[in-house]
Amino acid sequence: MADNTLQKEVDHLKEELGQLRKEMGNLVSEVKNRGQSAAHTTKTKAEQELDETLEKLNRAYLSARKTGEQAATSLQHEIKQHPVASAGIAFLGIAFLVGIATGKLFSQK
Repeated sequence: MADNTLQKEVDHLKEELGQLRKEMGNLVSEVKNRGQSAAHTTKTKAEQELDETLEKLNRAYLSARKTGEQAATSLQHEIKQHPVASAGIAFLGIAFLVGIATGKLFSQK
C-alpha cells in the first residue's frame, strides 16, 4: 500500500511538473511577444522622428540655398551697378587679408 501511495504521489508530481512546464512555456511566449511588440513600437517611433528630422533639415537646406542664391544675385546686381566701387572694395579686402597674413608671418619669428 505504501508503494501505491508513493507511486500516486510521484505521478501527481509528474502531472504538476508537466503543468508547470506548460505554464512556463506560455509565460516565456508572452514575454517574448510583449518584447517584440515594444521593440516594434520603439522602432516605428524612431523611424517617424527620423523622417521628421530629415524633412526639417531638407526644408532648412532649401531655405538656406534660396537665401544664398538671392544674396549672390543681389551682389552681382550691385557689382554691375557700381563696378569701380566694387573693385575698390575688393582691393581693400585683399590688402587687408595680405596685411593680416604678413603680420602673422612676421610676428611668429
